[in-house]
Amino acid sequence: MITLIKGSWVVGYDGERHRLITDGEVAYKDDRVIYVGRNYEGSPDNVINAKGKLVSPGLINIHAVTSICITHFRIDGIKNGGALADRSTMMQNLSNPINHLDGDDLKTSARFSMVELLKGGATTVGEITAFGTTGFQPPVEQPEEFVKVASNLGLRSYISHPYTDMKKFRNEKGETEYYHDATAGFKALDEAVKFVERHEGTHDDLIRTMLFPYMFDACSAELLKATRDKANGLDIPVHMHAAQYSGEYYEALRRYGKTPVHHLHDIGFLSEKTILTHLLFTSLNPQSQAPGLPQRDMRDIRMLAEKGATLGHTPLVWARIGLGLHSYAKFKEAGVNIGIGTDAWPMDMIMEMRSAVTTAKLMEGSRTAVTAADVFNAATLGGAKALGRNDLGRLAPGSKADIVLVNLRGFHTALVDDPIKSMVYFGNQNDVDTVIVDGKAVVENGKVPGVDLDKLVKEANAVNQQWKARYGYEYPDSFEPL
Repeated sequence: MITLIKGSWVVGYDGERHRLITDGEVAYKDDRVIYVGRNYEGSPDNVINAKGKLVSPGLINIHAVTSICITHFRIDGIKNGGALADRSTMMQNLSNPINHLDGDDLKTSARFSMVELLKGGATTVGEITAFGTTGFQPPVEQPEEFVKVASNLGLRSYISHPYTDMKKFRNEKGETEYYHDATAGFKALDEAVKFVERHEGTHDDLIRTMLFPYMFDACSAELLKATRDKANGLDIPVHMHAAQYSGEYYEALRRYGKTPVHHLHDIGFLSEKTILTHLLFTSLNPQSQAPGLPQRDMRDIRMLAEKGATLGHTPLVWARIGLGLHSYAKFKEAGVNIGIGTDAWPMDMIMEMRSAVTTAKLMEGSRTAVTAADVFNAATLGGAKALGRNDLGRLAPGSKADIVLVNLRGFHTALVDDPIKSMVYFGNQNDVDTVIVDGKAVVENGKVPGVDLDKLVKEANAVNQQWKARYGYEYPDSFEPL
């Protein structure tokens, strides 16, 4: 069946870059785009009137956390909870792992987050996770549930069974130390590979996989080398949190005598199929100067660019707690590929693009250092490049029919000089009208067919509050309650 979309603006792709087509049209047949232009001459079976809407390639959310762990409530500080365990408690928790979410709570979390991802304009999620365990690897039921929910909702997803081989604990002096179990780490890697072999390309290729050694400081060099070897053999991406905290940065200097990025470069971990999320603390960050390096040194950034690795940039979750990337403009100028992700709730890709461009301008003190076009490219072409997909993140004949219609007729977006700027600077997920994945509408008129949003929100709030009570978290009130 051929469907024709007639929009006020269409973001087409000319083989090298995005191009804007006013009063444009997109035609797709089944799961593939067959026409992008102004006057489709074929006979469509269905016509979508997208007057007043921007017809955009589907957005690629490069990193999202599906557990409802309410960490977004830590924004203004924390009163109780979150302390690092001592060695005895850590060892006990390894012997009998505690999973933060399981059973119905896990199902609610996965469903709520993936619905939010779709409503936020994502047609592909580059990694969806909820590590949520005191062990070295969450139970396999967790990623299996993600596969089930993503395939049922029609969300194109890259899913993994994450793992580590090290655990932090607090010693008797109150210092942070790491416990290492190489055997457990390699066993977890084997389980992750089995997950890949079960699910890669399943559900009509809607589900793909990657390997996910979860955190740089919680993975030994040996485990990371083995991960790279396995990923090369399977020809799949590798994703990892890296250089996200100052403590992790200085642990790398203590452990290896190098920055996290430099260490990953030297062990052969970096490649065109490596996605490193966050990268706040590099040699470029003036707050994390390494011995022997000048301040704001570009060495780490050049290493990333030379190896073709991707930065998974999630600016909003860090801006909330006073941290930012040093710096988007410098990464871009050096040629580092950048993808955009939301990390935590809300999974609003429009809001995240706005956070990326505004924080980048602040870091550089320049209105032109990073633009709306730059972050839109990152949320589409950058994410596709990270995943090795030349059929995603663009609208051109042969590309996947992953399409988002964004309503720009709201009062807050109505003054349209440039639709990309209007969407990025003034829009939000409530403007996402229609989301199409693989040629199928998975969001229509802002709603997900078959999902009772009010009921889902009520269930998610209940999980949030139960989790908070179970683990003893308390947050300061904005105002003293009566």
